[in-house]
Amino acid sequence: MGSVPASEGGASDHRRSSYGREYWLRRCEGFVVETPTRRIGRVDGIRYGKSQDEPEAIAVRTSRFGRNLLLVSVADVERIDADQRRIVVTDPPKLPPG
Repeated sequence: MGSVPASEGGASDHRRSSYGREYWLRRCEGFVVETPTRRIGRVDGIRYGKSQDEPEAIAVRTSRFGRNLLLVSVADVERIDADQRRIVVTDPPKLPPG
């Protein structure tokens, strides 16, 4: 009985279910951000609020040259696809509480 390599979904594969939403919210820089109907941009950073353990928002670079920055509340994240480095958010995303 041999072990399955991580590249084939083995136990050490970081995409396995034991690594859930919270794990990927902390490690989603560079992921593409989309709504169900359109692309918004790429994650440029993660913003933390009161707790340094849980992200409050993701900073998304928008526009063709990435000049605009949009903060999207993590409450609006519907799905994270780590394999495709993609985040789907509600349409339209809301600003995090200020």
